[in-house]
Amino acid sequence: MKASKEAAQLIFIDCAPNRARSIQYWANFWLQNNHLPMSRQGKHQKTIRLIDDEDIAVKCHTWIRSQGRTTTPLKFKEFVEQKLLINSGITKKKTIAKATTTRWLNVLGYSFQSQKQGTYYDGHERPDVVEYRKLFLDKIYSYERYMAKYEGETMERIPPMLKSNNKEIILVTHDECIFYSNDGKRGVWTKTGELPLRKKGNGRSIMVSEFLSEECGRLKLNAQQHQENSSIPQEARTYLKPGKDREGYWTSEHLIDQVKTKAIPIFETLFPNCIGLFAFDNSSNHAAFRHDALVASKMNLKPGGKQPKMRNTVFGLNNQYQSMVNENGEPKGMKQVLIERGLWKNGLNADCQLCKDKVDDITRIDCCARRIISLQPDFLAQKSALEEAILEAGHLCIFYPKFHCELNFIERYWGAAKRYARENCDYSWSSLQRVVPVALESVDTIMIRKFARKAWRYMDLYRNGITGKLAEYAAKKYKSHRCIPDYVLVELNKVE
Repeated sequence: MKASKEAAQLIFIDCAPNRARSIQYWANFWLQNNHLPMSRQGKHQKTIRLIDDEDIAVKCHTWIRSQGRTTTPLKFKEFVEQKLLINSGITKKKTIAKATTTRWLNVLGYSFQSQKQGTYYDGHERPDVVEYRKLFLDKIYSYERYMAKYEGETMERIPPMLKSNNKEIILVTHDECIFYSNDGKRGVWTKTGELPLRKKGNGRSIMVSEFLSEECGRLKLNAQQHQENSSIPQEARTYLKPGKDREGYWTSEHLIDQVKTKAIPIFETLFPNCIGLFAFDNSSNHAAFRHDALVASKMNLKPGGKQPKMRNTVFGLNNQYQSMVNENGEPKGMKQVLIERGLWKNGLNADCQLCKDKVDDITRIDCCARRIISLQPDFLAQKSALEEAILEAGHLCIFYPKFHCELNFIERYWGAAKRYARENCDYSWSSLQRVVPVALESVDTIMIRKFARKAWRYMDLYRNGITGKLAEYAAKKYKSHRCIPDYVLVELNKVE
Protein backbone atom coordinates (compact mmCIF):
# COMPACT_ATOMS: atom_id res chain seq x y z
CA MET A 1 0.00 0.00 0.00
CA LYS A 2 2.90 2.34 0.79
CA ALA A 3 4.43 1.73 -2.63
CA SER A 4 1.05 2.36 -4.25
CA LYS A 5 0.66 5.69 -2.45
CA GLU A 6 4.14 6.78 -3.56
CA ALA A 7 3.29 5.90 -7.16
CA ALA A 8 -0.01 7.77 -6.86
CA GLN A 9 1.79 10.89 -5.64
CA LEU A 10 3.97 10.84 -8.75
CA ILE A 11 0.97 10.48 -11.10
CA PHE A 12 -1.93 12.34 -9.48
CA ILE A 13 -2.08 15.81 -8.01
CA ASP A 14 -4.62 14.84 -5.35
CA CYS A 15 -3.39 11.66 -3.74
CA ALA A 16 -6.57 10.17 -2.27
CA PRO A 17 -6.51 6.58 -0.87
CA ASN A 18 -8.67 5.33 -3.75
CA ARG A 19 -5.94 6.38 -6.22
CA ALA A 20 -3.50 4.00 -4.54
CA ARG A 21 -6.09 1.21 -4.60
CA SER A 22 -6.61 1.83 -8.36
CA ILE A 23 -2.88 1.41 -8.95
CA GLN A 24 -2.92 -1.84 -7.00
CA TYR A 25 -5.86 -3.06 -9.12
CA TRP A 26 -4.13 -2.09 -12.40
CA ALA A 27 -0.92 -3.87 -11.34
CA ASN A 28 -2.73 -7.11 -10.46
CA PHE A 29 -4.78 -6.93 -13.71
CA TRP A 30 -1.58 -6.46 -15.73
CA LEU A 31 0.11 -9.47 -14.09
CA GLN A 32 -2.89 -11.69 -14.86
CA ASN A 33 -3.82 -10.44 -18.37
CA ASN A 34 -0.67 -8.71 -19.71
CA HIS A 35 -2.64 -5.53 -20.48
CA LEU A 36 -4.37 -2.75 -18.56
CA PRO A 37 -8.14 -2.84 -17.96
CA MET A 38 -10.35 -0.86 -20.36
CA SER A 39 -11.66 2.38 -18.92
CA ARG A 40 -15.43 2.64 -18.65
CA GLN A 41 -15.37 6.40 -18.19
CA GLY A 42 -18.00 8.02 -20.39
CA LYS A 43 -19.36 4.61 -21.47
CA HIS A 44 -22.42 4.62 -19.25
CA GLN A 45 -25.72 5.90 -20.61
CA LYS A 46 -26.72 9.08 -18.80
CA THR A 47 -30.16 9.54 -20.39
CA ILE A 48 -32.94 7.22 -21.49
CA ARG A 49 -33.44 7.12 -25.29
CA LEU A 50 -36.94 7.09 -26.71
CA ILE A 51 -36.10 4.05 -28.79
CA ASP A 52 -35.36 2.11 -25.57
CA ASP A 53 -39.03 2.37 -24.64
CA GLU A 54 -40.77 -0.92 -25.56
CA ASP A 55 -43.97 0.76 -26.82
CA ILE A 56 -41.98 3.14 -29.04
CA ALA A 57 -39.92 0.24 -30.40
CA VAL A 58 -43.06 -1.78 -31.20
CA LYS A 59 -44.58 1.14 -33.13
CA CYS A 60 -41.34 1.54 -35.09
CA HIS A 61 -41.20 -2.18 -35.94
CA THR A 62 -44.83 -2.10 -37.10
CA TRP A 63 -44.19 0.88 -39.39
CA ILE A 64 -40.97 -0.62 -40.86
CA ARG A 65 -42.76 -3.89 -41.68
CA SER A 66 -45.55 -1.96 -43.40
CA GLN A 67 -42.99 -0.30 -45.70
CA GLY A 68 -41.73 -3.56 -47.15
CA ARG A 69 -38.29 -3.00 -48.69
CA THR A 70 -38.57 0.77 -49.06
CA THR A 71 -37.43 1.88 -45.59
CA THR A 72 -34.72 4.54 -45.56
CA PRO A 73 -33.36 6.75 -42.74
CA LEU A 74 -35.01 9.76 -44.39
CA LYS A 75 -38.45 8.12 -44.55
CA PHE A 76 -38.05 6.83 -41.00
CA LYS A 77 -37.18 10.38 -39.87
CA GLU A 78 -40.40 11.70 -41.44
CA PHE A 79 -42.40 8.97 -39.69
CA VAL A 80 -40.84 9.75 -36.30
CA GLU A 81 -41.38 13.53 -36.59
CA GLN A 82 -44.83 13.54 -38.19
CA LYS A 83 -46.47 10.56 -36.51
CA LEU A 84 -44.52 8.83 -33.74
CA LEU A 85 -43.65 11.87 -31.60
CA ILE A 86 -47.10 13.44 -32.01
CA ASN A 87 -49.09 10.23 -31.38
CA SER A 88 -46.94 9.38 -28.35
CA GLY A 89 -47.70 12.77 -26.77
CA ILE A 90 -44.06 13.91 -26.82
CA THR A 91 -44.02 17.69 -27.13
CA LYS A 92 -40.51 18.63 -26.06
CA LYS A 93 -38.76 16.95 -28.97
CA LYS A 94 -40.22 17.88 -32.35
CA THR A 95 -37.38 16.92 -34.70
CA ILE A 96 -34.50 14.45 -34.78
CA ALA A 97 -31.35 14.32 -36.88
CA LYS A 98 -30.88 11.88 -39.75
CA ALA A 99 -27.88 10.39 -37.93
CA THR A 100 -30.18 9.70 -34.95
CA THR A 101 -32.66 7.81 -37.14
CA THR A 102 -29.79 5.71 -38.50
CA ARG A 103 -28.71 4.83 -34.93
CA TRP A 104 -32.31 4.01 -34.03
CA LEU A 105 -32.56 1.61 -36.97
CA ASN A 106 -29.35 -0.06 -35.78
CA VAL A 107 -30.73 -0.31 -32.21
CA LEU A 108 -33.87 -1.96 -33.59
CA GLY A 109 -31.68 -4.57 -35.29
CA TYR A 110 -31.75 -3.24 -38.85
CA SER A 111 -28.71 -2.61 -41.04
CA PHE A 112 -28.17 -1.53 -44.61
CA GLN A 113 -27.61 -4.62 -46.77
CA SER A 114 -27.19 -4.99 -50.51
CA GLN A 115 -28.34 -7.72 -52.83
CA LYS A 116 -25.12 -9.31 -54.02
CA GLN A 117 -24.52 -10.27 -57.62
CA GLY A 118 -21.80 -12.49 -58.99
CA THR A 119 -18.31 -11.15 -59.51
CA TYR A 120 -17.80 -9.84 -63.05
CA TYR A 121 -14.42 -10.11 -64.74
CA ASP A 122 -13.84 -8.21 -67.94
CA GLY A 123 -11.09 -7.59 -70.46
CA HIS A 124 -10.39 -3.95 -69.64
CA GLU A 125 -6.62 -4.39 -70.01
CA ARG A 126 -6.69 -7.15 -72.62
CA PRO A 127 -3.92 -6.51 -75.20
CA ASP A 128 -6.25 -6.11 -78.19
CA VAL A 129 -8.54 -3.81 -76.17
CA VAL A 130 -5.59 -1.68 -75.02
CA GLU A 131 -4.40 -1.38 -78.61
CA TYR A 132 -7.82 -0.25 -79.82
CA ARG A 133 -8.10 2.15 -76.86
CA LYS A 134 -4.96 3.94 -78.04
CA LEU A 135 -6.42 4.29 -81.54
CA PHE A 136 -9.71 5.55 -80.11
CA LEU A 137 -8.00 8.16 -77.90
CA ASP A 138 -5.83 9.41 -80.77
CA LYS A 139 -8.89 9.73 -82.97
CA ILE A 140 -11.14 11.50 -80.49
CA TYR A 141 -8.38 13.90 -79.42
CA SER A 142 -7.86 14.85 -83.07
CA TYR A 143 -11.49 16.04 -82.99
CA GLU A 144 -11.35 17.65 -79.54
CA ARG A 145 -9.82 20.94 -80.72
CA TYR A 146 -12.97 21.52 -82.78
CA MET A 147 -15.26 20.97 -79.76
CA ALA A 148 -16.58 23.37 -77.14
CA LYS A 149 -15.59 22.79 -73.50
CA TYR A 150 -17.66 23.23 -70.35
CA GLU A 151 -16.00 24.40 -67.15
CA GLY A 152 -16.86 25.67 -63.67
CA GLU A 153 -19.62 24.76 -61.25
CA THR A 154 -22.32 25.93 -63.68
CA MET A 155 -20.53 24.29 -66.63
CA GLU A 156 -20.20 27.45 -68.70
CA ARG A 157 -19.56 26.92 -72.41
CA ILE A 158 -16.11 27.78 -73.81
CA PRO A 159 -16.32 27.80 -77.63
CA PRO A 160 -13.47 26.32 -79.70
CA MET A 161 -10.97 28.52 -81.55
CA LEU A 162 -11.81 27.70 -85.17
CA LYS A 163 -10.38 28.85 -88.47
CA SER A 164 -12.76 30.28 -91.03
CA ASN A 165 -12.95 27.07 -93.08
CA ASN A 166 -13.51 24.74 -90.09
CA LYS A 167 -16.80 23.65 -88.58
CA GLU A 168 -17.48 22.96 -84.93
CA ILE A 169 -17.76 19.29 -83.97
CA ILE A 170 -20.33 18.24 -81.37
CA LEU A 171 -20.03 14.87 -79.64
CA VAL A 172 -23.33 12.94 -79.51
CA THR A 173 -23.19 9.71 -77.53
CA HIS A 174 -25.66 6.83 -77.68
CA ASP A 175 -26.62 3.81 -75.63
CA GLU A 176 -29.54 1.54 -74.81
CA CYS A 177 -30.84 0.71 -71.34
CA ILE A 178 -33.56 -1.58 -69.99
CA PHE A 179 -35.82 -0.80 -67.03
CA TYR A 180 -37.34 -3.95 -65.46
CA SER A 181 -40.62 -4.25 -63.58
CA ASN A 182 -39.04 -6.47 -60.89
CA ASP A 183 -36.09 -4.15 -60.38
CA GLY A 184 -35.80 -2.20 -57.15
CA LYS A 185 -33.37 -0.85 -54.61
CA ARG A 186 -30.14 -2.78 -54.40
CA GLY A 187 -29.78 -1.94 -50.71
CA VAL A 188 -32.52 -2.20 -48.08
CA TRP A 189 -32.78 -1.62 -44.33
CA THR A 190 -33.56 -4.95 -42.77
CA LYS A 191 -32.62 -7.16 -39.84
CA THR A 192 -29.21 -8.75 -40.11
CA GLY A 193 -29.42 -12.04 -41.98
CA GLU A 194 -33.03 -11.47 -43.05
CA LEU A 195 -32.74 -10.08 -46.59
CA PRO A 196 -36.20 -10.03 -48.20
CA LEU A 197 -36.78 -12.38 -51.10
CA ARG A 198 -36.80 -10.78 -54.52
CA LYS A 199 -39.21 -11.75 -57.25
CA LYS A 200 -37.88 -14.41 -59.55
CA GLY A 201 -36.77 -13.07 -62.91
CA ASN A 202 -36.62 -9.51 -64.17
CA GLY A 203 -40.28 -9.26 -65.15
CA ARG A 204 -41.62 -7.13 -67.99
CA SER A 205 -39.34 -4.41 -69.27
CA ILE A 206 -39.03 -1.16 -71.21
CA MET A 207 -35.97 -0.60 -73.39
CA VAL A 208 -34.82 2.98 -74.05
CA SER A 209 -32.48 4.05 -76.85
CA GLU A 210 -31.19 7.57 -76.19
CA PHE A 211 -28.78 10.20 -77.56
CA LEU A 212 -27.03 12.74 -75.32
CA SER A 213 -24.80 15.73 -75.99
CA GLU A 214 -22.90 18.14 -73.75
CA GLU A 215 -24.31 20.98 -75.82
CA CYS A 216 -28.02 20.37 -75.28
CA GLY A 217 -28.36 17.42 -72.92
CA ARG A 218 -30.93 15.11 -74.46
CA LEU A 219 -31.11 15.34 -78.25
CA LYS A 220 -34.55 16.92 -78.70
CA LEU A 221 -36.35 20.00 -80.02
CA ASN A 222 -38.22 22.43 -77.80
CA ALA A 223 -41.88 23.19 -78.49
CA GLN A 224 -41.17 26.19 -80.74
CA GLN A 225 -38.51 24.40 -82.78
CA HIS A 226 -40.82 21.43 -83.23
CA GLN A 227 -43.65 23.69 -84.35
CA GLU A 228 -41.39 25.29 -86.96
CA ASN A 229 -40.15 21.87 -88.13
CA SER A 230 -43.24 19.71 -87.74
CA SER A 231 -41.97 17.07 -90.18
CA ILE A 232 -39.12 16.22 -87.79
CA PRO A 233 -39.73 14.19 -84.58
CA GLN A 234 -39.45 16.23 -81.39
CA GLU A 235 -37.00 13.87 -79.67
CA ALA A 236 -34.49 11.24 -80.69
CA ARG A 237 -35.38 8.88 -77.84
CA THR A 238 -37.02 5.57 -78.80
CA TYR A 239 -38.89 3.10 -76.58
CA LEU A 240 -39.32 -0.62 -77.15
CA LYS A 241 -41.17 -3.22 -75.09
CA PRO A 242 -38.96 -6.24 -75.79
CA GLY A 243 -40.25 -9.75 -75.95
CA LYS A 244 -41.17 -12.45 -78.43
CA ASP A 245 -44.90 -11.86 -77.90
CA ARG A 246 -44.60 -8.06 -77.59
CA GLU A 247 -42.65 -5.66 -79.84
CA GLY A 248 -39.78 -8.00 -80.70
CA TYR A 249 -36.12 -7.26 -79.97
CA TRP A 250 -33.82 -4.32 -80.67
CA THR A 251 -31.72 -4.83 -83.79
CA SER A 252 -29.24 -2.84 -85.85
CA GLU A 253 -32.08 -1.97 -88.25
CA HIS A 254 -33.97 -0.28 -85.40
CA LEU A 255 -30.92 1.82 -84.50
CA ILE A 256 -30.15 2.80 -88.10
CA ASP A 257 -33.76 3.88 -88.56
CA GLN A 258 -33.56 5.91 -85.32
CA VAL A 259 -30.34 7.58 -86.53
CA LYS A 260 -31.70 8.38 -89.99
CA THR A 261 -35.22 9.52 -89.07
CA LYS A 262 -34.66 11.08 -85.66
CA ALA A 263 -31.11 11.72 -84.43
CA ILE A 264 -29.56 13.26 -87.56
CA PRO A 265 -32.57 15.43 -88.57
CA ILE A 266 -32.88 16.77 -84.99
CA PHE A 267 -29.12 17.41 -84.78
CA GLU A 268 -29.07 19.29 -88.07
CA THR A 269 -32.04 21.39 -86.95
CA LEU A 270 -30.38 22.28 -83.65
CA PHE A 271 -26.85 22.78 -85.05
CA PRO A 272 -27.13 23.58 -88.77
CA ASN A 273 -23.48 24.60 -89.24
CA CYS A 274 -21.88 21.85 -87.15
CA ILE A 275 -20.66 18.29 -87.66
CA GLY A 276 -21.91 15.57 -85.37
CA LEU A 277 -19.48 13.01 -83.95
CA PHE A 278 -21.82 10.12 -83.13
CA ALA A 279 -20.29 7.71 -80.59
CA PHE A 280 -21.54 4.16 -79.98
CA ASP A 281 -20.59 1.15 -77.88
CA ASN A 282 -18.41 -1.44 -79.61
CA SER A 283 -21.08 -4.15 -79.76
CA SER A 284 -21.83 -6.76 -82.41
CA ASN A 285 -25.24 -5.19 -82.97
CA HIS A 286 -23.64 -1.85 -83.85
CA ALA A 287 -21.05 -3.56 -86.09
CA ALA A 288 -23.61 -5.27 -88.34
CA PHE A 289 -23.08 -4.86 -92.09
CA ARG A 290 -25.47 -4.08 -94.91
CA HIS A 291 -26.70 -7.02 -96.95
CA ASP A 292 -24.36 -6.15 -99.88
CA ALA A 293 -21.26 -5.37 -97.77
CA LEU A 294 -17.88 -6.92 -98.59
CA VAL A 295 -17.66 -9.56 -95.85
CA ALA A 296 -15.45 -12.59 -96.43
CA SER A 297 -17.19 -14.71 -93.79
CA LYS A 298 -20.41 -14.68 -95.85
CA MET A 299 -18.81 -15.98 -99.07
CA ASN A 300 -18.65 -19.51 -100.45
CA LEU A 301 -15.68 -20.96 -102.26
CA LYS A 302 -17.76 -21.57 -105.38
CA PRO A 303 -20.32 -19.27 -107.09
CA GLY A 304 -24.00 -19.21 -106.18
CA GLY A 305 -25.55 -20.79 -103.12
CA LYS A 306 -26.92 -18.83 -100.20
CA GLN A 307 -24.14 -16.22 -100.18
CA PRO A 308 -25.40 -12.62 -100.64
CA LYS A 309 -24.87 -10.52 -103.75
CA MET A 310 -22.12 -8.11 -102.72
CA ARG A 311 -21.50 -4.62 -104.05
CA ASN A 312 -19.01 -3.95 -106.81
CA THR A 313 -15.56 -2.87 -105.70
CA VAL A 314 -12.08 -1.82 -106.82
CA PHE A 315 -8.74 -3.39 -105.96
CA GLY A 316 -5.03 -2.95 -106.56
CA LEU A 317 -2.87 0.13 -106.91
CA ASN A 318 -4.71 1.20 -110.06
CA ASN A 319 -8.16 0.81 -108.47
CA GLN A 320 -9.16 -1.85 -110.94
CA TYR A 321 -12.95 -2.36 -111.12
CA GLN A 322 -14.39 -5.74 -110.10
CA SER A 323 -17.98 -6.91 -110.17
CA MET A 324 -18.94 -9.32 -107.39
CA VAL A 325 -21.78 -10.83 -109.46
CA ASN A 326 -21.52 -13.03 -112.58
CA GLU A 327 -23.31 -12.22 -115.83
CA ASN A 328 -26.03 -14.74 -115.01
CA GLY A 329 -26.79 -12.81 -111.79
CA GLU A 330 -25.36 -15.28 -109.29
CA PRO A 331 -22.81 -14.06 -106.74
CA LYS A 332 -19.16 -14.94 -107.35
CA GLY A 333 -17.34 -17.26 -105.01
CA MET A 334 -14.01 -16.64 -103.30
CA LYS A 335 -12.12 -18.72 -105.86
CA GLN A 336 -13.30 -16.67 -108.82
CA VAL A 337 -12.69 -13.35 -107.02
CA LEU A 338 -9.13 -14.39 -106.16
CA ILE A 339 -8.47 -15.64 -109.70
CA GLU A 340 -9.51 -12.27 -111.10
CA ARG A 341 -7.14 -10.59 -108.65
CA GLY A 342 -4.27 -12.97 -109.46
CA LEU A 343 -4.17 -14.34 -105.90
CA TRP A 344 -5.50 -17.87 -106.36
CA LYS A 345 -3.24 -20.83 -105.56
CA ASN A 346 -4.01 -24.43 -106.50
CA GLY A 347 -5.07 -26.56 -103.57
CA LEU A 348 -6.51 -23.74 -101.45
CA ASN A 349 -9.43 -24.69 -99.23
CA ALA A 350 -12.18 -22.31 -98.19
CA ASP A 351 -11.00 -22.46 -94.55
CA CYS A 352 -7.95 -24.00 -92.89
CA GLN A 353 -8.14 -25.70 -89.51
CA LEU A 354 -6.35 -22.83 -87.74
CA CYS A 355 -8.90 -20.33 -89.04
CA LYS A 356 -11.75 -22.64 -88.01
CA ASP A 357 -10.26 -22.80 -84.50
CA LYS A 358 -9.86 -18.98 -84.55
CA VAL A 359 -6.13 -19.14 -83.84
CA ASP A 360 -4.91 -15.59 -84.39
CA ASP A 361 -1.51 -15.24 -86.06
CA ILE A 362 -0.60 -12.09 -87.99
CA THR A 363 2.09 -13.97 -89.94
CA ARG A 364 -0.49 -16.35 -91.46
CA ILE A 365 -1.75 -14.52 -94.57
CA ASP A 366 -2.31 -17.14 -97.29
CA CYS A 367 -3.38 -20.31 -95.48
CA CYS A 368 -6.84 -20.44 -97.04
CA ALA A 369 -9.07 -18.57 -99.46
CA ARG A 370 -11.09 -16.83 -96.77
CA ARG A 371 -7.96 -15.60 -95.00
CA ILE A 372 -6.51 -14.16 -98.22
CA ILE A 373 -9.66 -12.35 -99.26
CA SER A 374 -10.39 -11.04 -95.73
CA LEU A 375 -7.00 -9.27 -95.73
CA GLN A 376 -7.66 -7.44 -98.99
CA PRO A 377 -7.73 -3.61 -98.51
CA ASP A 378 -11.29 -3.18 -99.80
CA PHE A 379 -12.58 -5.89 -97.45
CA LEU A 380 -10.60 -4.47 -94.50
CA ALA A 381 -12.00 -1.00 -95.22
CA GLN A 382 -15.60 -2.21 -95.17
CA LYS A 383 -17.59 -0.17 -92.63
CA SER A 384 -20.67 -1.21 -90.66
CA ALA A 385 -24.14 -0.25 -91.85
CA LEU A 386 -24.46 2.20 -88.94
CA GLU A 387 -21.20 3.99 -89.75
CA GLU A 388 -22.06 4.14 -93.46
CA ALA A 389 -25.44 5.74 -92.70
CA ILE A 390 -23.78 8.47 -90.59
CA LEU A 391 -20.95 9.15 -93.05
CA GLU A 392 -23.43 9.40 -95.95
CA ALA A 393 -25.22 12.15 -94.00
CA GLY A 394 -21.96 14.12 -93.76
CA HIS A 395 -21.21 13.42 -90.10
CA LEU A 396 -18.60 11.39 -88.18
CA CYS A 397 -18.84 8.10 -86.33
CA ILE A 398 -16.67 6.55 -83.61
CA PHE A 399 -16.93 3.45 -81.42
CA TYR A 400 -15.86 3.26 -77.77
CA PRO A 401 -13.37 0.55 -76.73
CA LYS A 402 -14.88 -2.65 -75.36
CA PHE A 403 -15.26 -2.89 -71.56
CA HIS A 404 -14.81 0.90 -71.16
CA CYS A 405 -18.23 2.05 -70.03
CA GLU A 406 -16.55 4.85 -68.00
CA LEU A 407 -15.73 6.63 -71.27
CA ASN A 408 -19.39 6.84 -72.29
CA PHE A 409 -20.99 9.49 -70.08
CA ILE A 410 -24.50 8.26 -70.92
CA GLU A 411 -23.85 5.33 -68.55
CA ARG A 412 -23.97 7.75 -65.59
CA TYR A 413 -27.14 9.24 -67.01
CA TRP A 414 -28.72 5.77 -66.87
CA GLY A 415 -27.53 5.39 -63.27
CA ALA A 416 -29.10 8.69 -62.21
CA ALA A 417 -32.36 7.83 -63.99
CA LYS A 418 -32.56 4.38 -62.41
CA ARG A 419 -31.80 5.85 -58.99
CA TYR A 420 -34.78 8.20 -59.41
CA ALA A 421 -36.96 5.34 -60.63
CA ARG A 422 -36.09 3.13 -57.66
CA GLU A 423 -36.99 5.92 -55.25
CA ASN A 424 -40.32 6.71 -56.91
CA CYS A 425 -41.59 3.46 -58.40
CA ASP A 426 -43.27 0.55 -56.66
CA TYR A 427 -42.12 -1.53 -59.63
CA SER A 428 -45.47 -2.70 -60.77
CA TRP A 429 -45.88 -2.64 -64.56
CA SER A 430 -48.24 0.36 -64.58
CA SER A 431 -45.97 2.32 -62.26
CA LEU A 432 -42.90 1.50 -64.35
CA GLN A 433 -44.52 2.87 -67.52
CA ARG A 434 -45.42 6.08 -65.71
CA VAL A 435 -42.11 6.65 -63.91
CA VAL A 436 -39.54 5.81 -66.64
CA PRO A 437 -40.13 8.95 -68.78
CA VAL A 438 -40.13 11.14 -65.65
CA ALA A 439 -36.91 9.52 -64.41
CA LEU A 440 -35.19 10.22 -67.74
CA GLU A 441 -36.29 13.85 -67.62
CA SER A 442 -35.04 14.27 -64.04
CA VAL A 443 -31.38 14.55 -65.16
CA ASP A 444 -30.68 18.13 -66.28
CA THR A 445 -28.15 19.40 -68.81
CA ILE A 446 -25.66 20.65 -66.19
CA MET A 447 -25.52 17.19 -64.61
CA ILE A 448 -25.04 15.60 -68.04
CA ARG A 449 -22.11 17.97 -68.68
CA LYS A 450 -20.57 16.95 -65.36
CA PHE A 451 -20.92 13.31 -66.34
CA ALA A 452 -19.17 14.11 -69.63
CA ARG A 453 -16.40 15.98 -67.81
CA LYS A 454 -15.63 12.87 -65.79
CA ALA A 455 -15.50 10.76 -68.96
CA TRP A 456 -13.00 13.23 -70.46
CA ARG A 457 -10.89 12.91 -67.28
CA TYR A 458 -10.68 9.16 -67.77
CA MET A 459 -9.66 9.66 -71.40
CA ASP A 460 -6.96 12.13 -70.33
CA LEU A 461 -5.63 9.65 -67.77
CA TYR A 462 -5.55 6.72 -70.21
CA ARG A 463 -3.88 8.89 -72.84
CA ASN A 464 -1.11 9.67 -70.32
CA GLY A 465 -0.58 6.03 -69.39
CA ILE A 466 -2.52 6.00 -66.07
CA THR A 467 -4.82 2.98 -65.72
CA GLY A 468 -6.45 0.78 -63.11
CA LYS A 469 -6.99 1.93 -59.53
CA LEU A 470 -4.83 5.04 -59.95
CA ALA A 471 -7.00 6.25 -62.82
CA GLU A 472 -10.14 5.65 -60.77
CA TYR A 473 -8.65 7.49 -57.79
CA ALA A 474 -7.52 10.50 -59.85
CA ALA A 475 -10.81 10.75 -61.77
CA LYS A 476 -12.75 10.94 -58.49
CA LYS A 477 -10.37 13.25 -56.62
CA TYR A 478 -9.96 15.90 -59.33
CA LYS A 479 -13.65 16.08 -60.16
CA SER A 480 -13.61 19.81 -60.96
CA HIS A 481 -11.14 19.23 -63.81
CA ARG A 482 -11.79 18.17 -67.38
CA CYS A 483 -8.10 17.21 -67.68
CA ILE A 484 -5.87 16.05 -64.82
CA PRO A 485 -3.23 18.68 -63.84
CA ASP A 486 0.27 18.02 -65.20
CA TYR A 487 1.94 17.92 -61.78
CA VAL A 488 -0.54 15.23 -60.71
CA LEU A 489 0.17 13.17 -63.85
CA VAL A 490 3.89 13.28 -63.03
CA GLU A 491 3.26 11.94 -59.53
CA LEU A 492 0.85 9.27 -60.77
CA ASN A 493 3.33 8.08 -63.40
CA LYS A 494 5.95 7.69 -60.67
CA VAL A 495 3.55 5.51 -58.66
CA GLU A 496 2.53 3.55 -61.77
